[in-house]
Amino acid sequence: MSDRFGLKLVKSTVDTFFENQIKIHQPAEGYRYAMDPVILAAQVMPRPGCKIIDIGCGCGIIPLILGFRNRNVHIIGIEIQSQLAELATKNIAQNQMSDRIQILNKDVRSTTSYDIQSYDIQSYDNQSYDNQSYDNQGLADIIVSNPPYKKKDTGRLNPNIQRAIARHEIRLELSQFLSSARRLLKPRGQILFIFPADRLQDIVPGLMSHSFQLDWIQFVHTQKNKIAKLILVSGIKEGRGSCIVRPPLTIYDKQNNPTNEYAAMFKP
Repeated sequence: MSDRFGLKLVKSTVDTFFENQIKIHQPAEGYRYAMDPVILAAQVMPRPGCKIIDIGCGCGIIPLILGFRNRNVHIIGIEIQSQLAELATKNIAQNQMSDRIQILNKDVRSTTSYDIQSYDIQSYDNQSYDNQSYDNQGLADIIVSNPPYKKKDTGRLNPNIQRAIARHEIRLELSQFLSSARRLLKPRGQILFIFPADRLQDIVPGLMSHSFQLDWIQFVHTQKNKIAKLILVSGIKEGRGSCIVRPPLTIYDKQNNPTNEYAAMFKP
């Protein structure tokens, strides 16, 4: 069975975001976004005409946030799981952002600049972007991702395959993610992702081995004085600068209420 967008129906729930201004269909059972993509999206500061690729876009939460906040950027979400890609496409259409956001159902490991360029052509046909912002090679200015974060064969594998693929390095290991990002990113382009803090020892040499400069890092704490569970990482392809350690981001205060900084990420 298909809906009016011609997509196969997947049992889903409808959630709202940005004070009910965005509606998001998510799998009723399977991978559902948590706080990670919301935190990550808040760090993206694109220029007008910028092209952004979200690797592993899931139901499209990051493209939707970025598309809502930035009306003059071009976003491509890449998602290997067909059901999630279908939901993402539906979400983009229902939120009326299909003119600047496209979803590509493909394995990023085999995605080329030609694949991205073909989506550029579709998007730019009816748009009036500055010609200088259009890259004939199909490369991105920014790559953002909430990639699988658990090493293969470590920890309990979720019995739900959709969640397992999203969380474990089953189809995309860290080195493969970085290699794919380097291939799809312009020189001096930015890679921005969120990862477990305890994998910092894998992140730094991984970035260096793929010709990324570690631009800045920011540790994410659930509460002040608790160890950091997550880390935000920014890298520059073929960059030459130094690394900045940003002040930590704290999610909840002592009363377990969201901090002002965290709460602001859920506002338009």
